[in-house]
Amino acid sequence: MNKNFLFLGVLMVLGVVAVSGCTSQTQSAANTVTIQNMAFNPSTLNVQVGTTVTWINKDSVTHDVVSDTGLFTSGNLTNGMSYNYTFNQTGSFPYHCAIHPSMTGTIVVSTNAPTSTGSSNSTSGGSGIKY
Repeated sequence: MNKNFLFLGVLMVLGVVAVSGCTSQTQSAANTVTIQNMAFNPSTLNVQVGTTVTWINKDSVTHDVVSDTGLFTSGNLTNGMSYNYTFNQTGSFPYHCAIHPSMTGTIVVSTNAPTSTGSSNSTSGGSGIKY
């Protein structure tokens, strides 16, 4: 009888670990901007304060991610490279690719849960990491 309870307990722990792993993957995908086809997608991303946004270059050419206000800069990102920045203040934070100035995007940071993505402005505070 004790072996059955132990086995059931192990299965429950594995189930919790599996579900929590799926949740964090889904959450991080929602906070990702893809750089592809000479554009940031989504062009506007709505997130909550404290969110780390990841930009991933899936283009065949080099790009960068530069805040319009000088808040963050990724440096050059070749294909497959990514850059992370944590937004610790509310506001609208516009950014662009300095290499290709027609490429623009905006991170909108609020205290509310994120809503749909779109296009527009940006302003922030946090830390940036390039991979």
